[in-house]
Amino acid sequence: MSRFLVPLMMCCTLGFSQNINFDQLGKEKWLRYNGGIAANSVYYDGTANRQAFTYYLTGSLNFNIAGLYSIPLSFTYSNQEFDFPNPFNFNRLSLHPSYKWATAHIGDVSMTFSPYTLAGHQFTGGGFDLNPEGKFQISAMYGRFLKATEYDEEHPEALTAFKRMGYGLKTAYDFDFMKLGVILFKANDEENSLINPFPIELGLSPKDNAVVSFESEFRLFDKARIHFEYAISGVTEDTRLTENRPTAGMLSFLLKENISTQYYNALNASFDYPAGNGSLGVGYERIDPDYKTLGAYYFNNDLENITVNASQSIFENKLNLNVNAGLQRDNLNNAKSSDQQRVVSAINANYTASERLGINASYSNFQSYTNIRDQFDYINQVGAYDNVDTLNYRQISQNANLGINYILKKTETKQHSTNLNLVYQNSTNQQEGETIEGGENSFYNGVASYTLGFPQQALNVSLAGNVSYNTVAEDNNLILGPTLAIGKQFFDKKLRSNFSSSYNSSFANGEQQNNVLNFRLGSNYTLYKKHNLNLNFLMLFRNSELNTGRDLTITFGYSYAFDNFKLDIDPGSRSPNERDPRNKENTLSFRYRNATYSGTIPSLNEQLTNVYTSAPFSNIPQFKKDELKILLATVKEQKREDRYKESALTFLAELYAFGDFEKVYEEALHSVISSIQDDMKKIDMALENLFVAKKLEVDEHPLHNKKEEDYSQRDKALAPRYQALVAEQQTRLEKLVGHRWMETQFAEFTSMADIEKGTGFLKEFKKDYALKSFEMFEKTENVNQLETYLENEIIDFYYKKSLNLVNPEFFELKYINKN
Repeated sequence: MSRFLVPLMMCCTLGFSQNINFDQLGKEKWLRYNGGIAANSVYYDGTANRQAFTYYLTGSLNFNIAGLYSIPLSFTYSNQEFDFPNPFNFNRLSLHPSYKWATAHIGDVSMTFSPYTLAGHQFTGGGFDLNPEGKFQISAMYGRFLKATEYDEEHPEALTAFKRMGYGLKTAYDFDFMKLGVILFKANDEENSLINPFPIELGLSPKDNAVVSFESEFRLFDKARIHFEYAISGVTEDTRLTENRPTAGMLSFLLKENISTQYYNALNASFDYPAGNGSLGVGYERIDPDYKTLGAYYFNNDLENITVNASQSIFENKLNLNVNAGLQRDNLNNAKSSDQQRVVSAINANYTASERLGINASYSNFQSYTNIRDQFDYINQVGAYDNVDTLNYRQISQNANLGINYILKKTETKQHSTNLNLVYQNSTNQQEGETIEGGENSFYNGVASYTLGFPQQALNVSLAGNVSYNTVAEDNNLILGPTLAIGKQFFDKKLRSNFSSSYNSSFANGEQQNNVLNFRLGSNYTLYKKHNLNLNFLMLFRNSELNTGRDLTITFGYSYAFDNFKLDIDPGSRSPNERDPRNKENTLSFRYRNATYSGTIPSLNEQLTNVYTSAPFSNIPQFKKDELKILLATVKEQKREDRYKESALTFLAELYAFGDFEKVYEEALHSVISSIQDDMKKIDMALENLFVAKKLEVDEHPLHNKKEEDYSQRDKALAPRYQALVAEQQTRLEKLVGHRWMETQFAEFTSMADIEKGTGFLKEFKKDYALKSFEMFEKTENVNQLETYLENEIIDFYYKKSLNLVNPEFFELKYINKN
């Protein structure tokens, strides 16, 4: 059998990362598998440019052999394309065998030592982490970071690169009073790895880089924690140069130095102190201009950050306060023609007045200062204080939110509750202390709702009113309307159904623009805990002077999940219900979800430990793992069978809690992204109109396309105003193209399956924000609050990505005649 099994294992590892836990050998069944399949279809009839009928199938199957090796397979099929991973492509193979405190990384992997040295860059090679229970830790790696890629004349836009090799070492030792660590990272390009010539315009040169970082962490007064890291990076921009550097640098023993070698520094320090029922923290970060390391894809530099944060619970933990403030500045070496400072302050408050009344409020203030220095005036200034502030720009953004939840009446049969949420946002652009024309924008939103619930009938009825008002320069827009929503559960909550209807009217400068009426009807049915069926209808009627029409969307889906199938091919195995006559200890049996636990108490202890350390629960956050360790220890202390069973079930419920949350997390993300997709379509035209209005203002200005050397005295007086208009035009352009890039990113996620798969930036977002979301949901169990948090964070996350990826010069007008 092994001659067939080994090729199968090799052919199925494409694109997957394998975790091999050798210390589990002999503790697992020989063969397990789990997976699922889903089918979804969408029918559309309307005015949008989309396909009338689409369908797709997705499936996954994972085999686990002896608890050592996992073989995951997946497929996707739709009426547009068929995609099945090629089992013979080994380019993305990665293995992570582990034994107790030792883990190895083999193949196409990535490791992180620190933000300033090796930070997530993928390499092809090997590495290891050793974390014994003692005080010493060590990590090391060696591999190829970039493969040699020749210049292609037929595709000049393709990347050309030298072969880049690198190695790194990280060590740390924990003394009784402090922890010290040292990191070394080295990477260099091989000059002879490219054979064919390439254009000099590419600016490509072989580089050499060495980084050394020192880390320290210690505690003061048994409470305060201080963390410190200092890194120095030496970079030779072109190793082909032969002229020597005037003086040898600190890392000359590692680096191939020449006239192009430069050294950079980075410093990060933080202080955290638990105070009362909260904490106080201060942070400082400084990164030299042009700081870089070949162990990271992208790096922020030329910045200095100072941050302060504090949190406190008062009034018997009824009021929770969080305060954050930060100051950031650039141009640390005064080499730029402009300076910029940013000040951010925020305060959040949550007040639980009683079991019926809850209030939450927040306020944030973002201020950005830019001082643009005219280089011509600077060169020709007479006195030391001439032209200190040639041009000053200031942008102020304010955000405020107030939410009130009040339960009017709560009995076993009825529950009356109300909710009020108010949002205010304001942005002001100033020059020389005065608000520029069209530089103030405001947004107001209010939602009030009333919900009547019948717990015994699993029925909720809600009525809400929504008002949105915003002012942009001289224009104002108003959207308002009511919403009715009904939710009902049937058949012991196996069938969940919901209905909602909204009617909204929009006005621009007091004149009505359009009316939109929609009806939504949805249902979800769970059968035998394995099968899931969902059916949804959306009918939308749009009426305006320019466009009248309707849209109908029908979605239907089915999914089936299977797991915990066990095939024990050990001929000596015994049924869990059989009692070994040689064992005189009493056996205990209980069932949780789809698994049965049976045997003596020592055997059950081993079974629970194996479940806790198994792969499905490897992603549980550390704070939750610490809690689970205590619960598991409590289970093992129990001697009486009734108490043992009760403790074991409590432990299992907490163990599965994070896995249950992942489903809630993905459903919340799906709801948030769907909402964002709708909102983006609504504001796209508004953003374009804002940009075009400012562009027309710039084009009609007397200084437009006029050379500075041709300015008259009157023109010079108009110049500050004109430059402010150009800057505002550029800002509005960046917002427009960033918005459209974000819209294309979100448009890829058309189903729940897309959210679960989580490709691209969404995968990164899900990983980064899962822990915070879990902590929030575990405390409140409020899905609406979770969705609000995710909506704010994902928009901010994607917008920051767009600033580094989108070129504002490439855009097209959609709604306005471009001629």
